[in-house]
Amino acid sequence: MKYSHRLSDAVHILVYIEILGSASSSTIADSVNSNPSLIRRLIARMVKAGILNRKGKGNEIAISLTRPANQVSLLDVYQAVEDHQHFLNVDQEVNHNQPLGRSMPAVLSEAYGQVQIAAEQEMAQISLQSVVDAVRAKMEE
Repeated sequence: MKYSHRLSDAVHILVYIEILGSASSSTIADSVNSNPSLIRRLIARMVKAGILNRKGKGNEIAISLTRPANQVSLLDVYQAVEDHQHFLNVDQEVNHNQPLGRSMPAVLSEAYGQVQIAAEQEMAQISLQSVVDAVRAKMEE
């Protein structure tokens, strides 16, 4: 199973901008250990979602948050960068000719839906500022 790192990479970008300021996609990519094109795509998604401002052209681009970091939640970032908005996915490739196989997708969909709601509620309570503060503290250790 392949896991998405978009949320982690997007939060990394935002924390980078908050702590170190605007930088080129190459410089940020070095910190994320990714490639500049991925960084540009994530930044574009966050601009579109209203989390980031991007001003300028070419090598003179400045990137900044559109609002204070304490007003940006992890849920905001998640919704901006992830294509698939579900944490858990139900296997639909079961034997539908068997009663148990036929029943599992519906039952798991309901249970996973409850997990999704709880996770989103928690993510909404975690601000980018709390992540920035934790990173700053860790950097000082």
